[in-house]
Amino acid sequence: MVKSLLISWLACSYLYTNAQQADSPTESSPKESNVNYDSLRIALEKMYDVDQEIRRILIDSIGLDSPEAPKYFNQMATIDMQNKIKIASMLEKYGWIEQSKIGKKAAEGIFYVVQHTDLEFVEKYFPQFKQLAEKGEADPTRCAQMEDRLLMWKGKKQIYGTQATSILRADKSNAIWPIENPSGVNELRKKIGFTTTVEENATRLNADYDPNEKLPTDTKLRN
Repeated sequence: MVKSLLISWLACSYLYTNAQQADSPTESSPKESNVNYDSLRIALEKMYDVDQEIRRILIDSIGLDSPEAPKYFNQMATIDMQNKIKIASMLEKYGWIEQSKIGKKAAEGIFYVVQHTDLEFVEKYFPQFKQLAEKGEADPTRCAQMEDRLLMWKGKKQIYGTQATSILRADKSNAIWPIENPSGVNELRKKIGFTTTVEENATRLNADYDPNEKLPTDTKLRN
């Protein structure tokens, strides 16, 4: 189950990138004055590149089912852990940084590195991310993706239909994780800023979409 979830999350995160090129501090803005945002931008853009490159190699060059894939999955896990250590230090010192101060790519770097950590880490920093999204200082669609992933990890229905997994089907094919309000999801997606419907998103992710999808029996999932 864990491997299936990992492959699904890996594929979804990389495909979203291509499609859209798609005790925590109470304050999300940097806590220190005289912050060198240019230095932070460079570091975050590098983390973004490393995070996405290993996933590009796995999906586009190696193939998730290739005999060579395990070696690259191990490399990906190492990269994700290294990036987590770096981003944890940065977030503890500065909080989740406004996109206007570091640029879109660096802001994407924060999102992807946090998104590729674990439930406890995401839970800790998601409130800051959501706060910035509500203020126009972070991408609301990325925030929606993170919220959906948190819900999926907790075994709850997602809101925006951004997450797919291979654990819902006996043949391990991808399927959209159950949605809380299927009849209203496309209106919610449009309101938050998505330009595709959940049906179009499922096609993009090569995932089956059943509006009546039920939660699996094992409803508490962690990466």
